[in-house]
Amino acid sequence: MKKSIAALLLVLLLLGAAGTYLGTHQDSIQLWPWKKSMPFDGLSKAISDSQNNLFVIDNAKKTIHKLDAQGILQFSITSETGKNGEVYRFNDMAVDDQGYLYTIRTLLDPYGIAVKSEQIVRYKPDGEFDRSLFTQEYGDAQVKRYRLGSLRNVQVHEGKVYFFNDEVKKLSLYETPVGNSTTTEPKLTYSITLPDNKYVSEADGFKPGEIYYSTRSGEIYRAWSEGRSELVYPLPGIDRTRRNFPESFHLDHQGRLIFIDFNSRMITRLDPKQPYVLEGIVNDEKAKASGVELAFDATTSSIGPDGSLIIVESAQINRRLPDGTITPSLVEAEFSRSAQNHAILVWSIAVAFILLVLYAIKIIFVNLLKRRLPLMVKQIFILIPVIAFSMILLSTVIYNSFSKKMEEETFSELILLAKNGQNLVDGDKLESLTSPLDYGGTTYQSFRKKIQSVFENNARDDNQGFYKAVYKYEDGVIYRILEDDDGMHMFNPFQQTPENQQVVLEGKTATGQWEDFSGEWRYAIAPIFNSSGKIVGVFETSKNLDGLLKHRQSVLNSIIRNIAFISIGLLLVLVLMTYVLLSSIWKLRNSVGEIAKGNWDTVVKINTRDEVSDLGDSVNIMAARIRDYITKVENFSQSYYRFVPQQFLRFLNKESILDVELGDQVEQHMSILIFNIRGFYQLSKRLTPEENFNFVNSFLKRFGPYVRKHEGLMNKYLGAGFMALFPKQTDEALLACVEMRKELDIYNSHRLSVGYSPLDFGIGLHKGPLRLGIIGEEQRLEGNVISDGVNLATMLEKMTEPLGSSILITDSVVKTLEKPKDFLYRDLGLIQVDGVKEPLHLFDVYQGDAETIRALKEKTKALFEQAVTYYQVGRFYDAREAFLMVIKQNRQDKAAQLYFYMCDEYFQKGTTGEWNGTLSVS
Repeated sequence: MKKSIAALLLVLLLLGAAGTYLGTHQDSIQLWPWKKSMPFDGLSKAISDSQNNLFVIDNAKKTIHKLDAQGILQFSITSETGKNGEVYRFNDMAVDDQGYLYTIRTLLDPYGIAVKSEQIVRYKPDGEFDRSLFTQEYGDAQVKRYRLGSLRNVQVHEGKVYFFNDEVKKLSLYETPVGNSTTTEPKLTYSITLPDNKYVSEADGFKPGEIYYSTRSGEIYRAWSEGRSELVYPLPGIDRTRRNFPESFHLDHQGRLIFIDFNSRMITRLDPKQPYVLEGIVNDEKAKASGVELAFDATTSSIGPDGSLIIVESAQINRRLPDGTITPSLVEAEFSRSAQNHAILVWSIAVAFILLVLYAIKIIFVNLLKRRLPLMVKQIFILIPVIAFSMILLSTVIYNSFSKKMEEETFSELILLAKNGQNLVDGDKLESLTSPLDYGGTTYQSFRKKIQSVFENNARDDNQGFYKAVYKYEDGVIYRILEDDDGMHMFNPFQQTPENQQVVLEGKTATGQWEDFSGEWRYAIAPIFNSSGKIVGVFETSKNLDGLLKHRQSVLNSIIRNIAFISIGLLLVLVLMTYVLLSSIWKLRNSVGEIAKGNWDTVVKINTRDEVSDLGDSVNIMAARIRDYITKVENFSQSYYRFVPQQFLRFLNKESILDVELGDQVEQHMSILIFNIRGFYQLSKRLTPEENFNFVNSFLKRFGPYVRKHEGLMNKYLGAGFMALFPKQTDEALLACVEMRKELDIYNSHRLSVGYSPLDFGIGLHKGPLRLGIIGEEQRLEGNVISDGVNLATMLEKMTEPLGSSILITDSVVKTLEKPKDFLYRDLGLIQVDGVKEPLHLFDVYQGDAETIRALKEKTKALFEQAVTYYQVGRFYDAREAFLMVIKQNRQDKAAQLYFYMCDEYFQKGTTGEWNGTLSVS
């Protein structure tokens, strides 16, 4: 029996270790051990660095791969999922000479359509996240963006990172140094106002006069330093239709424009010096001459450091070399030998994990169940797997049935919405759209508003996440007009499919599914007719399968949760039946076992009216006496908590005072508050010992609650004061100080009304690391705090009076305030204190001072802090005059007086060689 239990424990330990390892290497589990390469799937961008390493955005913009010059995969960066189900996508990237990778990371809604925010993110040369350089949020009041935000073309030139920000009416260029380790924001270097009714599509360049941008209406402009835009393409007289739209627009190393014309299935080069000469550098014929097939569908390009043109399509990468030849297609990334070995290791551990599970089952159902075990345990071991397997099978059947039904309903809903497109899009107005110049016009905007009014005004989750698109059908070609994707352009030809041909030729509604770089989709398309009944367009509604799967997953979770409750209920019923069938002796044994475990409220209930019942009554009497004794002990413990607060025990991770042992300790970062009554010694001499105790208790009773009110811990009483700790926000600790000072005014007014003299106290507040623990010896223990911060806070309290302050705080307190503007304080500069090697940067908090003092300190704050600055740099004459002006306005300002005397002395006699800009206070 013992060997079986030991073997089971060892197996469970190994399963935990293997499971943990597999959980941290999930990516390697997806890599089959015998696979030597990974085919590309959903490429959207590729760039190279000076060492000919290749960086590619793959997997529907979810992943960035780095490949070396031989095509060996070096690392992969996978996009994250937002806290509310949002999805991240990579839209652009650039790499510097140090190997740092800069990307535009876009956060989309859970359906992958609307843009929530964008960031310029930097990764280290090994692929590890470094930091975010720039963030652009998109609120409801801003122009809504789809799939693509406002950030454009991150690029590296001359040791700096540049990127554009499309601000609708203007285009701005930002820069920041490469490899910059500081957290400074990128600075704006150039901004240009766009021509009327023009909207930015892409931009490139970094020097005014050499900056070019394309518009969504199909033009390319040059931006000059004085903010003027000059049309570069198309110029009057150029032989091209208005549907030859320039996309994937870049500048090569000679300043020539490279762009893709999907309408002509060509990559074109344009030299701004000869704007009427359009050179087709890559087309179908030239690609086929090099043995390459190009689809010219969602194709992008970039310029390599060697001047080659990197051409990217969904599943292949090609290069056009400077001599015009096109390299064979790169369609996969090779795995390194170490990655393959690691995959073999992970799969070996996975196989071992399965074998260990089987062995654990064997131990439980063969070794243990043959032993003498309680009937209840045997039933649980048998019933739980049976019920679990049955419930899993039931869940699978229900889920599959629901999924099929849900998919049918989704298609029905999409068909209904697609047919409604005829009411949303006027066919005659659709015919009036003839070129990209109509982008953003009255007709275009009317279509967008009508569609949004139907699809985006319903907050229900199942009515969100629709992708809408309007296409125009003209001369046998389907053109894109309006989509929920700002990366698509008007009059970009759409590929012909049997489904859309059925719509435009037969006028029938069609459904289907497809997979592209953005995911897997379910869609429905319906014809749009003009007033004469002619088919002039297509309206599409679709949903991303990811959104459907998330909905299905929520339903599956609900099914599993409900079935789990049913299973638990069923198991409880079976256990209850077993319990009822067991004998009264079994009941007595269990009850006595519960009492032995410490459940003293357990009552033995046996109604058999025999010797077992008598024994049960005796057990109840015994338990009652033990319970009474335990109650007394618990009451004693509750009283003890007033001496050792439960918060202190929680910091030590102890359940009760009984668990505390000598040497228990823990390190925390807390605010330390020292509070002391000034002149208490003189006051106490006039009181009897009894009056002293009554006064101190009354005083602490009045001011102590402010510590608990702000989630503080009263750690120790110091006779005429106390030490308190604040584990949470620094703001709460400082609020407690301010409120105690305000309470002092009320307290003193009551003392004056009965003929007592007013009291005053000082508070020192510091934030820093400390160690809480138990000190003493075995027969006498005490909770204590060990920290330099305690001594420092004590010194601060003692310095409050000579510095004329009621609350003194250090710069560590100021730096950790979440809302520093909620407090009134002034900078006292660097103060040198006896016994402390380094000077302290102190602040005087006067928010709780009397109204007159507070007003005077607030009035002279700026002058006082300027005087401190003069003092610290050795301008003693200017500092003395400034402090004198402060004293004239506030003759009670002790800190100003101390500074004034020191300034006068240093001005008259000069400083010593050891003077370091501090004010010495003893």
